[in-house]
Amino acid sequence: MTARALARVLFAGASLLVLIVPFSIGSQDDDSKAIKAEVFIKQRPIKSAPSRARYRPAAKSNEPITSTPPNGMVTAEIGLTIWRYRTVAGRDRTKELIEEDDGEEWILERIAEGTPLIPGQKVRLSLESLSKVGFLYVIDREEYADGTFGDPILIFPTQKSMDSNKVEPGRLVYIPSTSGRFRIKPSESAKTHVGESLTIIVSSKSLIDDSQLQPGAIKLQPKQFDQWLSKSKPRTAKFEMEGGEGQTMTRLEKIAANLHSPLLAQSDPVPQTIYQLVVKPEEPLLITLPLRFAR
Repeated sequence: MTARALARVLFAGASLLVLIVPFSIGSQDDDSKAIKAEVFIKQRPIKSAPSRARYRPAAKSNEPITSTPPNGMVTAEIGLTIWRYRTVAGRDRTKELIEEDDGEEWILERIAEGTPLIPGQKVRLSLESLSKVGFLYVIDREEYADGTFGDPILIFPTQKSMDSNKVEPGRLVYIPSTSGRFRIKPSESAKTHVGESLTIIVSSKSLIDDSQLQPGAIKLQPKQFDQWLSKSKPRTAKFEMEGGEGQTMTRLEKIAANLHSPLLAQSDPVPQTIYQLVVKPEEPLLITLPLRFAR
């Protein structure tokens, strides 16, 4: 879809990251190297025993990172879940989690990061800053088959969502919104459109004045986008939750974006994908999320 088309979809009902890790990682086939969720969610409130979920390196290309960061550096985590819409089945009994769209009933289920998205597919993202309090920004660029990218478009926050771009452990932010969705539609451009590239930034300081925000997406100047990218070049590793794919959204996850709802605790559902970064304490957290189209 074009950046403008994506923006229109986003705000019909409607953003992402680059990551890092401080743990020695072994082969993905080595059960002893699975990492417990409690390693990543320790900044969430404690109510009872932590989630028993486990994570594995998402790809063998992950760069091993030592358990202790270098002097002057810290580790930080960002959690991401991609929610895919599917039609309601007989096993879906939680009616309050069913959404109506296009005259049909849908429920949201987890998919792994990197799952190809079929044209017409609808998805929503949830993001959680697991270790840093700050402000969330999501920039979208079209990605083409020749390796080039389209113009950077700030799709989150907007005037409608500027109060919800504050992030902290236990608080989810939904992109494009708590009720919105992306509909996958490659653009009809001269170049072959193969996906969307989302840059997700969590910054301790606001990166843009609220007065500059608009009701919809904003086209950024390439120079401004490059300046944002230059603020952080973290070492990154990515982890995928074992057995998470296909799990449907829970009530706790649905309401966790409400600023008046309790924060998710360590015993509550955890993100599907976790990015761990090694950065300087003052640096923003930055990750890039590719949303690739199925061929």
